[in-house]
Amino acid sequence: MKIFFPWIAMFAAVQCALTLIQWLLRKKQIKKSLRIIIIIAKALIAIACAVLVLAGPVFFRPVQPVMVVIYAVLFMDAFAEVIYAIYLACTKKERKFVPLKLLSLILGILFFVYGTVNMEIITPQYHTYSSAKIKEEHTIIFAADMHVGSAQSMETTAKMIEAMKAENPDYIILGGDITDDYTSKEDMEKTYRLFGETGVPVYFIFGNHEVVQHAEYMKNGLPYTEEELVQTMEANGITVLADAYADLAPDLLLLGREDAAAKELRKDIGTLPNPAPDKYLVVADHQPTEAKDNLAAGTDLQLSGHTHAGQLFPNGFFFSFVSYTRGNYDLGEGANMYVSSGTSGWRVPFRTESHCHYEVIHLQPENAQSE
Repeated sequence: MKIFFPWIAMFAAVQCALTLIQWLLRKKQIKKSLRIIIIIAKALIAIACAVLVLAGPVFFRPVQPVMVVIYAVLFMDAFAEVIYAIYLACTKKERKFVPLKLLSLILGILFFVYGTVNMEIITPQYHTYSSAKIKEEHTIIFAADMHVGSAQSMETTAKMIEAMKAENPDYIILGGDITDDYTSKEDMEKTYRLFGETGVPVYFIFGNHEVVQHAEYMKNGLPYTEEELVQTMEANGITVLADAYADLAPDLLLLGREDAAAKELRKDIGTLPNPAPDKYLVVADHQPTEAKDNLAAGTDLQLSGHTHAGQLFPNGFFFSFVSYTRGNYDLGEGANMYVSSGTSGWRVPFRTESHCHYEVIHLQPENAQSE
């Protein structure tokens, strides 16, 4: 619960500050045209905060939680203004401060509760892919963007791993950003111990947050080194893949890519020739940005994450114009890519865009009966 107390306190503080400002200005005579501009401005500021939290420069890190709270409060306040304006237009009643503020507070609290609860609920999504290369059925779980202990409680992570195990997968692929800068060493070690105890072969690829690059923003310094991270995984039987292949089955091959953010480490796909072109090739690449390049290795299915489906509404809409955001994509050449919305979110326990998912991938022979 420790990640929720400061989050609730920040929300209450911003709500109080906005209410005080509005109360002081309640008797000001504001023209309708200016009021419309103010509503639009509040909505734009809220959206800007949402975008900058997920896609802004790194120096915003210290204020990201506050930006998310501002987004939540202003977005619902602007929405309340619109609803109240429609009500006044229909009833011809006089504008009053108290009913409008109550509406804003109710919508804000509902939005806050929804976003916070939504971050704690993780469900499986099921997908089936068929190919002539596949000779027998396989079940793979792909899970990315857990950000353990950062945006979700450790209890939620433990329950999710138990639910994954209950799916009876043949393999589990951890698609990067399983931990991040704000994950304690204790939570990191517990997470990989739980995955190691599933009794399922587990494969790991790096995300952009696994290797902490911005120690200056950490209050108590780095919680653990990259060496300690890798050693913990290996001690629990987890295979780390960084631009390396893993032979999963006679008809199944996995290529785990180094993350695209590690430009000095990530190899050119041309230097990673496919050792078994006759096998079905699953490419696990944290970021979906270089999916077309990965086709050179003979990709049949790429599994990616990173986007969180935008995490904060309406980021998903905006991000879809510049990148793969979530869902299945036809890459051409008979290849598909599935971009997961992720099992958690970044930095704060708040999610209003899509839901938290891990992917249950069923691979079957081409002539098998579809479910």
